[in-house]
Amino acid sequence: MKKLILCLLLTFVDCASEHDVKVAIIGSGMAGLSTANRFLEQNFENFEVFEALDRYGGRVYPVAYGDGYFQHGAQFINGDKNPLFELASELGVVSDVYPDYGHLSDAIVKYGNCPVDEADIDAFRKFADPLDGKYHDVAYNDEKRSYSETVKSMFDKDYAEFLKEQDAESGFRRSVFDSLSLTLRSYFEFEYAARWEELSLRAIEEWDDLGEVGVSYTTDKIGYTAIIDHLRSKIPDSKIHFNHRIANIDYSGPKTVLTLTNGTKIGGFDYVIVTSSIGHLKKFARKMFTPQLPQRKLKAIDKIGMGTSAKIFLEFPDMSWRKDEIVTPLPVAGCLGRKVLDPIEEEFNTFQPISWAPNVLMTWIAGHGPRKVDNLSDEELSNVIVKLLRDIHANDSIPAPTKIIRMKWTHNDLFGGSYSFVTYEQAQAGIKHADMSIPVRKDGKIRVQFAGEGTHHRIFQTCVGAFLSGRREADRILDMTH
Repeated sequence: MKKLILCLLLTFVDCASEHDVKVAIIGSGMAGLSTANRFLEQNFENFEVFEALDRYGGRVYPVAYGDGYFQHGAQFINGDKNPLFELASELGVVSDVYPDYGHLSDAIVKYGNCPVDEADIDAFRKFADPLDGKYHDVAYNDEKRSYSETVKSMFDKDYAEFLKEQDAESGFRRSVFDSLSLTLRSYFEFEYAARWEELSLRAIEEWDDLGEVGVSYTTDKIGYTAIIDHLRSKIPDSKIHFNHRIANIDYSGPKTVLTLTNGTKIGGFDYVIVTSSIGHLKKFARKMFTPQLPQRKLKAIDKIGMGTSAKIFLEFPDMSWRKDEIVTPLPVAGCLGRKVLDPIEEEFNTFQPISWAPNVLMTWIAGHGPRKVDNLSDEELSNVIVKLLRDIHANDSIPAPTKIIRMKWTHNDLFGGSYSFVTYEQAQAGIKHADMSIPVRKDGKIRVQFAGEGTHHRIFQTCVGAFLSGRREADRILDMTH
């Protein structure tokens, strides 16, 4: 009766019952799976999931290897006060707590026969260690600077002062410090999947996983495979349509009509929940919706950053040449035949072993690195990596990898990268990730909704954010129709 009265009095209230409405979910990544699961938890079954690929998971992309999986996408869980952590714990795939700085602080710096002074490495680490805390402090306590600074602009000032104190503003020692600075750059670019010259300090202030600062939870060799398999198992096969890529969402009429890339039209939907990545929307949003999305939404899509933090897995025929340790390579300009640093070589700042795959090394790339590396063939990439490894280990017998296992995120227009970040331009425009969660209305009625990590107000960039956003949009519809 209360709902009926509201429907009579308020034209903007959506009045259909849950038995009358039909929902389309675009994408079967973490957000899409979460949305569908939330509907089923509440006994709502009148939905369809449309997936462009022949697999589910989206940016959660496990690849089987031996008795485990290489996680090309999500690997860590951010925070322990959320339902995704609880689910991972129930499935038994949470393995350990890992500090965000771990891949750097635990690493052994290798520079081969280059005459690097270990004292300079120690001096740089002493300089660099407090910077993350300093930038967090500025982000939290100096609102003006949090909007006007990027991580790189902060670092550039600190670094110039450090070089002056070290009397190393030029020459070989400057080259050593420049190379070491790449490791710090890599930390911020790995963590935020960002190019650090674009990364606003607002990314630090606005992000909160409600957990301990500076740590994440690692998953085991099954990891996110178990999570997405569990979520997928709850959804009837008849509800998920693979190889159904959406070209257009027409919400101009009383019911929304989807057009696939092959021209097929599927209609009759009251609500559409779009879980596409920010990267995909950047490329297609202006032609994907009829009528076009509101300008405020398009501006948010344009300004929110989409970056890449990617992993490359290298299988070697023999690993007797190295110890079981994380290695930070230190290629130095002016040393070992390098007049300047190779623009590809400088992107590789971490090589780490995989405990359950002893013949495999994993290396991370982020920032500008993924686009550079994605443009290389496997043979070209192998040549760069082998030369770097031979130089830093002073060992010309290191073999080439027999297999390179990677995902070219920047080349796939369904993703356009791995996850979103807060750009300087976004901060200057006063745009929040939460702006992406605002539904699009037609004639006063909600018609198009958005979910995915790039739409979460607090824990964007993560599977946790994607998971929570899917539940949020399902609840939005359930609240309107109950």
